[in-house]
Amino acid sequence: MSELITAEPVLIVGGFGSTAQAYEPLRGHLAMVSGRPVAVAPIGLLDWASVVASDSYGALLRILDRSVRATLAAHRARRLTIVAHSAGGVLARIYLGDRPYGPRRLVYNGFERVSTLVTLGTPHSASRRGRQGGLNQIVFAQEQYPGAYWRFIRYVSVMGKGIFGDSAGPPPERGAWQSYNLISGEGAQWGDGVVPLANGLLEGSRRVTLPGLRHDPRPDRPWYGTSLAIVRAWWEQVELAEQAPTAGTRS
Repeated sequence: MSELITAEPVLIVGGFGSTAQAYEPLRGHLAMVSGRPVAVAPIGLLDWASVVASDSYGALLRILDRSVRATLAAHRARRLTIVAHSAGGVLARIYLGDRPYGPRRLVYNGFERVSTLVTLGTPHSASRRGRQGGLNQIVFAQEQYPGAYWRFIRYVSVMGKGIFGDSAGPPPERGAWQSYNLISGEGAQWGDGVVPLANGLLEGSRRVTLPGLRHDPRPDRPWYGTSLAIVRAWWEQVELAEQAPTAGTRS
Protein backbone atom coordinates (compact mmCIF):
# COMPACT_ATOMS: atom_id res chain seq x y z
CA MET A 1 0.00 0.00 0.00
CA SER A 2 1.31 3.43 -0.92
CA GLU A 3 2.16 5.94 1.76
CA LEU A 4 -0.46 8.65 2.16
CA ILE A 5 0.62 11.94 0.67
CA THR A 6 -0.01 14.80 3.10
CA ALA A 7 1.94 17.83 1.94
CA GLU A 8 1.79 17.83 -1.84
CA PRO A 9 0.51 21.07 -3.35
CA VAL A 10 -2.63 21.09 -5.47
CA LEU A 11 -3.09 22.96 -8.74
CA ILE A 12 -6.59 23.69 -10.04
CA VAL A 13 -7.02 23.82 -13.83
CA GLY A 14 -10.19 25.50 -15.01
CA GLY A 15 -12.58 24.60 -17.79
CA PHE A 16 -13.36 26.05 -21.19
CA GLY A 17 -14.08 29.78 -21.23
CA SER A 18 -13.32 30.20 -17.54
CA THR A 19 -11.11 32.53 -15.55
CA ALA A 20 -8.80 31.70 -12.67
CA GLN A 21 -10.84 33.98 -10.41
CA ALA A 22 -13.94 31.83 -10.90
CA TYR A 23 -12.20 29.00 -9.02
CA GLU A 24 -11.31 30.98 -5.90
CA PRO A 25 -14.24 29.55 -3.90
CA LEU A 26 -13.18 26.02 -4.87
CA ARG A 27 -9.57 26.84 -4.02
CA GLY A 28 -10.59 27.99 -0.54
CA HIS A 29 -12.78 24.97 0.15
CA LEU A 30 -10.15 22.56 -1.12
CA ALA A 31 -7.37 24.14 0.94
CA MET A 32 -9.50 23.82 4.06
CA VAL A 33 -10.61 20.23 3.38
CA SER A 34 -7.23 18.91 2.22
CA GLY A 35 -4.90 20.90 4.47
CA ARG A 36 -2.63 21.44 1.48
CA PRO A 37 -1.50 24.55 -0.39
CA VAL A 38 -3.78 25.09 -3.39
CA ALA A 39 -3.13 27.29 -6.42
CA VAL A 40 -5.11 28.02 -9.59
CA ALA A 41 -3.50 27.92 -13.03
CA PRO A 42 -3.74 31.45 -14.55
CA ILE A 43 -5.67 30.49 -17.67
CA GLY A 44 -8.11 33.20 -18.76
CA LEU A 45 -10.83 33.96 -21.27
CA LEU A 46 -8.42 35.15 -23.95
CA ASP A 47 -6.38 31.97 -23.60
CA TRP A 48 -9.47 29.85 -24.15
CA ALA A 49 -10.51 32.10 -27.05
CA SER A 50 -7.28 31.15 -28.80
CA VAL A 51 -8.47 27.54 -28.78
CA VAL A 52 -11.54 28.48 -30.80
CA ALA A 53 -9.35 30.08 -33.44
CA SER A 54 -6.58 27.47 -33.52
CA ASP A 55 -8.34 24.24 -32.54
CA SER A 56 -5.28 23.56 -30.39
CA TYR A 57 -4.40 23.45 -26.70
CA GLY A 58 -0.80 24.41 -27.49
CA ALA A 59 -0.89 27.82 -25.80
CA LEU A 60 -2.70 26.40 -22.78
CA LEU A 61 -0.14 23.64 -22.37
CA ARG A 62 2.62 26.23 -22.06
CA ILE A 63 0.69 28.10 -19.37
CA LEU A 64 -0.04 24.88 -17.51
CA ASP A 65 3.60 23.78 -17.62
CA ARG A 66 4.74 27.13 -16.21
CA SER A 67 2.11 26.89 -13.48
CA VAL A 68 3.10 23.36 -12.51
CA ARG A 69 6.78 24.26 -12.30
CA ALA A 70 6.09 27.47 -10.36
CA THR A 71 3.87 25.66 -7.86
CA LEU A 72 6.46 22.93 -7.32
CA ALA A 73 9.22 25.49 -6.85
CA ALA A 74 7.17 27.57 -4.43
CA HIS A 75 6.61 24.59 -2.16
CA ARG A 76 9.88 22.75 -2.81
CA ALA A 77 7.90 19.73 -3.97
CA ARG A 78 8.73 17.11 -6.59
CA ARG A 79 5.15 16.28 -7.57
CA LEU A 80 1.72 17.77 -7.21
CA THR A 81 -1.95 16.92 -7.57
CA ILE A 82 -3.95 18.42 -10.42
CA VAL A 83 -7.66 19.04 -9.89
CA ALA A 84 -9.09 19.82 -13.31
CA HIS A 85 -12.58 20.94 -14.24
CA SER A 86 -14.26 20.10 -17.54
CA ALA A 87 -11.98 20.67 -20.55
CA GLY A 88 -9.17 21.37 -18.09
CA GLY A 89 -9.07 17.62 -17.50
CA VAL A 90 -8.49 16.96 -21.20
CA LEU A 91 -5.75 19.57 -21.16
CA ALA A 92 -4.17 17.88 -18.14
CA ARG A 93 -4.23 14.43 -19.75
CA ILE A 94 -2.42 15.81 -22.80
CA TYR A 95 0.07 17.61 -20.54
CA LEU A 96 0.90 14.35 -18.75
CA GLY A 97 1.86 12.75 -22.05
CA ASP A 98 5.10 11.91 -23.77
CA ARG A 99 3.89 12.01 -27.37
CA PRO A 100 3.99 15.01 -29.73
CA TYR A 101 0.85 17.13 -29.77
CA GLY A 102 -0.28 19.53 -32.48
CA PRO A 103 1.59 21.09 -35.40
CA ARG A 104 4.45 22.21 -33.12
CA ARG A 105 4.88 18.64 -31.83
CA LEU A 106 4.72 19.74 -28.21
CA VAL A 107 5.80 17.30 -25.48
CA TYR A 108 5.81 18.18 -21.77
CA ASN A 109 6.19 14.82 -20.00
CA GLY A 110 3.98 16.06 -17.20
CA PHE A 111 3.76 12.54 -15.80
CA GLU A 112 7.14 13.25 -14.18
CA ARG A 113 5.71 16.08 -12.07
CA VAL A 114 2.17 14.92 -11.25
CA SER A 115 1.17 12.19 -8.79
CA THR A 116 -2.63 12.42 -8.95
CA LEU A 117 -5.12 13.68 -11.53
CA VAL A 118 -8.61 14.51 -10.29
CA THR A 119 -11.16 15.47 -12.92
CA LEU A 120 -14.47 17.20 -12.26
CA GLY A 121 -17.00 16.88 -15.07
CA THR A 122 -14.36 16.18 -17.72
CA PRO A 123 -15.39 14.58 -21.05
CA HIS A 124 -12.86 11.75 -21.25
CA SER A 125 -14.22 10.25 -24.46
CA ALA A 126 -16.16 11.34 -27.52
CA SER A 127 -17.88 9.45 -30.30
CA ARG A 128 -16.76 11.83 -33.06
CA ARG A 129 -14.11 14.32 -34.05
CA GLY A 130 -14.65 18.01 -34.71
CA ARG A 131 -13.70 21.54 -33.72
CA GLN A 132 -16.92 22.11 -31.79
CA GLY A 133 -16.75 21.41 -28.08
CA GLY A 134 -13.05 20.51 -28.16
CA LEU A 135 -13.88 17.11 -29.64
CA ASN A 136 -10.55 16.82 -31.44
CA GLN A 137 -8.64 17.26 -28.18
CA ILE A 138 -10.83 14.74 -26.38
CA VAL A 139 -10.25 12.15 -29.09
CA PHE A 140 -6.49 12.81 -29.06
CA ALA A 141 -6.33 12.17 -25.31
CA GLN A 142 -8.45 9.03 -25.43
CA GLU A 143 -6.51 7.55 -28.35
CA GLN A 144 -3.00 8.39 -27.15
CA TYR A 145 -3.46 7.89 -23.40
CA PRO A 146 -6.51 5.65 -22.90
CA GLY A 147 -8.04 5.27 -19.47
CA ALA A 148 -5.92 5.54 -16.33
CA TYR A 149 -2.84 5.41 -18.52
CA TRP A 150 0.19 6.16 -16.33
CA ARG A 151 0.99 3.42 -13.84
CA PHE A 152 2.31 5.68 -11.08
CA ILE A 153 -0.36 8.35 -11.39
CA ARG A 154 -3.59 8.03 -9.45
CA TYR A 155 -6.71 8.96 -11.40
CA VAL A 156 -9.99 10.04 -9.82
CA SER A 157 -12.92 11.03 -12.05
CA VAL A 158 -15.81 12.86 -10.42
CA MET A 159 -19.17 13.32 -12.12
CA GLY A 160 -22.43 14.95 -11.11
CA LYS A 161 -25.67 13.14 -11.82
CA GLY A 162 -27.74 16.28 -12.01
CA ILE A 163 -29.85 16.32 -15.13
CA PHE A 164 -31.31 13.87 -17.65
CA GLY A 165 -31.19 15.02 -21.27
CA ASP A 166 -34.57 15.46 -22.96
CA SER A 167 -34.92 16.94 -26.44
CA ALA A 168 -38.56 17.84 -25.73
CA GLY A 169 -38.13 19.03 -22.16
CA PRO A 170 -37.64 22.50 -20.65
CA PRO A 171 -34.49 24.49 -21.55
CA PRO A 172 -32.08 22.83 -19.05
CA GLU A 173 -33.03 19.35 -20.22
CA ARG A 174 -32.91 20.38 -23.89
CA GLY A 175 -29.49 21.96 -23.44
CA ALA A 176 -28.23 18.83 -21.68
CA TRP A 177 -29.61 16.66 -24.49
CA GLN A 178 -27.76 18.72 -27.10
CA SER A 179 -24.47 18.62 -25.21
CA TYR A 180 -24.68 14.92 -24.41
CA ASN A 181 -25.55 14.17 -28.02
CA LEU A 182 -22.59 16.20 -29.29
CA ILE A 183 -20.16 14.32 -27.07
CA SER A 184 -21.55 10.79 -27.16
CA GLY A 185 -24.14 10.61 -29.93
CA GLU A 186 -26.88 9.95 -27.36
CA GLY A 187 -28.74 12.78 -25.67
CA ALA A 188 -31.21 10.89 -23.49
CA GLN A 189 -29.00 10.00 -20.54
CA TRP A 190 -27.80 11.28 -17.18
CA GLY A 191 -24.97 13.73 -16.71
CA ASP A 192 -24.09 17.05 -15.13
CA GLY A 193 -25.91 19.10 -17.76
CA VAL A 194 -22.91 19.32 -20.11
CA VAL A 195 -21.01 16.02 -19.90
CA PRO A 196 -22.73 12.61 -19.95
CA LEU A 197 -22.07 10.45 -16.92
CA ALA A 198 -20.62 7.60 -18.98
CA ASN A 199 -18.13 9.86 -20.77
CA GLY A 200 -17.00 11.60 -17.59
CA LEU A 201 -16.07 8.48 -15.62
CA LEU A 202 -12.62 7.51 -16.85
CA GLU A 203 -11.96 3.81 -17.32
CA GLY A 204 -9.54 2.49 -14.71
CA SER A 205 -9.91 5.54 -12.46
CA ARG A 206 -11.52 5.75 -9.06
CA ARG A 207 -15.02 6.77 -10.17
CA VAL A 208 -17.11 9.09 -8.03
CA THR A 209 -20.73 9.97 -8.85
CA LEU A 210 -22.44 12.67 -6.81
CA PRO A 211 -26.21 13.16 -7.18
CA GLY A 212 -27.64 16.57 -7.99
CA LEU A 213 -24.43 18.28 -9.11
CA ARG A 214 -24.32 20.43 -12.21
CA HIS A 215 -21.40 21.26 -14.46
CA ASP A 216 -20.77 24.99 -13.92
CA PRO A 217 -20.40 27.20 -10.86
CA ARG A 218 -23.66 29.15 -10.72
CA PRO A 219 -25.41 30.64 -7.68
CA ASP A 220 -28.71 28.83 -8.30
CA ARG A 221 -27.41 25.26 -8.49
CA PRO A 222 -24.78 23.11 -6.75
CA TRP A 223 -21.62 22.19 -8.65
CA TYR A 224 -18.35 20.43 -7.81
CA GLY A 225 -16.98 23.29 -5.69
CA THR A 226 -20.11 24.83 -4.16
CA SER A 227 -19.51 23.95 -0.52
CA LEU A 228 -17.11 22.35 1.93
CA ALA A 229 -19.44 19.36 2.18
CA ILE A 230 -19.42 18.73 -1.57
CA VAL A 231 -15.66 19.18 -1.90
CA ARG A 232 -15.10 16.91 1.09
CA ALA A 233 -17.32 14.21 -0.48
CA TRP A 234 -15.04 13.80 -3.49
CA TRP A 235 -11.74 14.72 -1.82
CA GLU A 236 -12.17 11.85 0.62
CA GLN A 237 -12.18 9.56 -2.40
CA VAL A 238 -8.94 11.17 -3.59
CA GLU A 239 -7.30 10.36 -0.27
CA LEU A 240 -8.47 6.76 -0.55
CA ALA A 241 -7.09 6.55 -4.09
CA GLU A 242 -3.72 7.77 -2.84
CA GLN A 243 -3.51 4.76 -0.57
CA ALA A 244 -4.47 2.20 -3.20
CA PRO A 245 -2.43 0.60 -6.02
CA THR A 246 -2.72 2.38 -9.35
CA ALA A 247 -4.37 0.76 -12.36
CA GLY A 248 -2.31 2.27 -15.16
CA THR A 249 -0.36 0.20 -17.66
CA ARG A 250 2.36 2.62 -18.78
CA SER A 251 5.31 3.15 -16.46
